[in-house]
Amino acid sequence: MKLRLLPLVLALASLAAAQTPVEITAEPHHHLLLENGDVRVFALTLRPQEQAMVNHQHNFLLVSLTDGELVIWAEGSSSLPNFRIYKGETQFSFAGRAIGMRNDRTTEYQGVVVEFLNPKVTSLQYDYESGGWEYNSTGINPPADPHARFVQKLELGAASAADVQLMAGDSYPPPEKPSAELLIPVSEIELALDQGPQIHKSAGEAAWIPVGRKSELANRTNQPARFIIVTLFAAP
Repeated sequence: MKLRLLPLVLALASLAAAQTPVEITAEPHHHLLLENGDVRVFALTLRPQEQAMVNHQHNFLLVSLTDGELVIWAEGSSSLPNFRIYKGETQFSFAGRAIGMRNDRTTEYQGVVVEFLNPKVTSLQYDYESGGWEYNSTGINPPADPHARFVQKLELGAASAADVQLMAGDSYPPPEKPSAELLIPVSEIELALDQGPQIHKSAGEAAWIPVGRKSELANRTNQPARFIIVTLFAAP
């Protein structure tokens, strides 16, 4: 009987260890893609039934690169809430608590986590009509037509995020004011700039565009180019 129970005991011990929160840099399912004074960008991969528990020190975005089904819970709460996730879905979350994620699908889940080092990147906004602070949307709405050109935006205080799809010949304008940009492809992209090199990236690869882009990002291919672009406004 003791021998039969041993695998179960070991499995439970392993699960308990996996649920212990760790810093994102020490969590084995997260791999650093890009880091500078504004952001840290991590690739997230969860194979079927794998899970990660991260103690988030910075506000962050989760960009999903695949359809999936994730159990997502805060430390100390039930690990039962199950969420259907769609490719391109982008959600903002606050720092200050540990978040667990488990892949409940039989296929691999892939995403990108963008940590904002500036705490002014937030969905907490001042509402001039009410004279108080209110939480705005924390996610980007899905496109009305996933097979057409679209731009869906999320305002985040000192930054914004947009889910963009460019059809052949379409372009995306430069920022209205001086800003750095982080580009995360959801599909393979090849974007042309009038000034500077072309951006050719596969899904999940991060590209940093420094402050000063003045030309449009143009899709010169015959295929749709979908990407998340995070605009980080320069301090006045």
